[in-house]
Amino acid sequence: MKIKSGKHLKNSGALFILPALLVVAVVMLFPLLYNISLSFFEKTIYNPDWTFVGLEQYQKLLTGKTFQNALKNTVVWTFFSVLFQFLIGFVCALVLSQERVRFRGIWRCLIMLPWVLPAIIGSMVWKWMYHSDFGILNEILVRIGIIDSALPWIGSKELALISAIIVNTWKMFPLVLMYIEASLQSVPRSLQDAAVVDGANGWECFKVVTWPHIAPTCKTVVLLLTIWTLNAFTFIFVLTGGGPGTSSQVLSMFINKEAFTNYNFGNAATASTILFIIVAIFSTIYIRSTMGGEEK
Repeated sequence: MKIKSGKHLKNSGALFILPALLVVAVVMLFPLLYNISLSFFEKTIYNPDWTFVGLEQYQKLLTGKTFQNALKNTVVWTFFSVLFQFLIGFVCALVLSQERVRFRGIWRCLIMLPWVLPAIIGSMVWKWMYHSDFGILNEILVRIGIIDSALPWIGSKELALISAIIVNTWKMFPLVLMYIEASLQSVPRSLQDAAVVDGANGWECFKVVTWPHIAPTCKTVVLLLTIWTLNAFTFIFVLTGGGPGTSSQVLSMFINKEAFTNYNFGNAATASTILFIIVAIFSTIYIRSTMGGEEK
């Protein structure tokens, strides 16, 4: 039996993926387990010894005002970013899917530019556009009479997070357009024609024919956007650095500051573990939804 099982293992090809599994274990699994274990210890650059504190660090973090503020900002950042990314991308996909729209290829290329542009470059461009003295955005808004004087877009506690959400929306909505438009092309033309013959108007045709075909894609896109936005770091880091104060500090920025500014590695590991759990929940929902769609 041992010989047979050995031959079966060899013939199954499992040995061929063993190097890849070892790389994954070293690059991903070990840092994850190390981070989780570190979250139960108090460790700073000034105290290199590992002092076991158990769940006390989690309790302090969850009841701390700075972390609660970062958690609240993360919810606002994620909700409105995903909302506007999806809505704008969805509407653009519906418009560009219409055959009567001319130069659709050119429009697609132009709209996809934010997506293909590196996040760091796009963020720097927007930072200059937001500049209260030299920014083109204030210049345009003043000239057309929407505002009377220049606004401190990234220097105001009220506008900093909103400004970052705008940039994140600009960056990611082309991806939504690509997914939705590809899904729209799978809607059978014969069903749409049959609905029109039966007297359905545009909205009824969309609700009865189009939406059932693109709904699974929409669900997948929303989940992916949520996961990516929760992990997003570049836009906040470049535009506001989490400021002014902590007005735009999300969990990713909180972790970065705790680790590389305050050098409180135990606290940063605890916050990282909490963020990992949140992302893992949405990832599990995404995996279950995609697997369920394949089974159907």
